[in-house]
Amino acid sequence: MKYKAYLSVLMAAVILSVVSIPSQAATIVGTKCTKIGSTKTTGGVKYSCVKSGSKLIWSKAKVVKTSPTPTKSASPSPSPSSDQTQLTLSEVKKHDSGTSCWSVVSGNVYDLTNWINKHPGGATVIRAICGKDGTDAFEGQHAGQGRPASQLSIYFLGKLGDAVKVGA
Repeated sequence: MKYKAYLSVLMAAVILSVVSIPSQAATIVGTKCTKIGSTKTTGGVKYSCVKSGSKLIWSKAKVVKTSPTPTKSASPSPSPSSDQTQLTLSEVKKHDSGTSCWSVVSGNVYDLTNWINKHPGGATVIRAICGKDGTDAFEGQHAGQGRPASQLSIYFLGKLGDAVKVGA
């Protein structure tokens, strides 16, 4: 039985080692940041500050198209346009299945739909946090580990409260 467990871990390590991080990401992913949830865009790649164990580190999010920063106006913030989704816990709760799985981890929203069947711990673990705040489950299993935080960041949609464009 130990042999099968060892072989499974070894195979997962080999598969994960094949996935390469772009050279731009290697310069920032895993480095220290100061405020959880803060974001930074460098070279068209969005990074998010996430908690990894007791440390705060930069984690790769999604490739974004950079555009000029809009000027601030005195008028109230506009509501999201029809092609945008407001990231609220209520919206996350709508995505509670294997075909649409969103979860909140440390105040950030992640679309884990494509990760469900790839998760080394099995699909059941991810399905259990679909449509919910999965912070306790994630930190309970992965506290202090950089690779899971980095992997999670790939599925980053935005922070709770953000209005984002979702889908193609």
